[in-house]
Amino acid sequence: MPEPHAPIGARVVGVLGGMGPSATVDFYAKLVRHTPALRDQDHLPVVIWADPTVPSRQDALLAGGADPTPWLEEGVRHLVDAGAQIVVVPCNTIHAYLGPVMADQPVEFISIIDTTVEAIRLRGTRRVGLLATDGALASGIFQSAFDASGIECVLPRPEQQQKLMRLVEAVKAGPVEHRMRAQVAELLADLREQGGATTVAGCTEISTLLSDLDSDEADVIDPALELALRTIERATPR
Repeated sequence: MPEPHAPIGARVVGVLGGMGPSATVDFYAKLVRHTPALRDQDHLPVVIWADPTVPSRQDALLAGGADPTPWLEEGVRHLVDAGAQIVVVPCNTIHAYLGPVMADQPVEFISIIDTTVEAIRLRGTRRVGLLATDGALASGIFQSAFDASGIECVLPRPEQQQKLMRLVEAVKAGPVEHRMRAQVAELLADLREQGGATTVAGCTEISTLLSDLDSDEADVIDPALELALRTIERATPR
């Protein structure tokens, strides 16, 4: 078997994906786009296990649905067996379950929640809006992390939260359309009205819709992008 041509000393990145598929594609695209490479061989070695059969995180957190933990454990096993040295999961809500799953794994785990908090701290921001699924909000994964770092959190009004959930479902169901990006802009405007000038796009389906937004009107922290940047940093040889 030929030796890999990745940068000497680069660590193998394992992506536990499929939650949902478009979010996995979006994350990998960001990983590739931001890797400082001049040729194919300069990119990081990546293993992706994308399992769309992982039970609904929303049902599990809100309605007593199936616990996704066994699916996560199996996915991590596949990544480790494939040689992954770093594991990342481009889904915000599922991080409510990942602590115990990753606790004793022989790999480095990079949390999308932790990288997001660090990005906020580096900006010096103390008040952010949060776009996240009902399940993520119910689990408190973002709010507790924000509280621990002294960051105030502004949430959408109930009717706007309902629009967000319909938008997330639409992204999971089919291709991204221009009207979906317009709806994200409306959600951001609602949070700005409440004092959340900077907003965390705390759902990876929302992350897929962030392109083409007017940067002058939308100060957005994209957790998927922050996770990609941290992954590149940790996996690239020094």
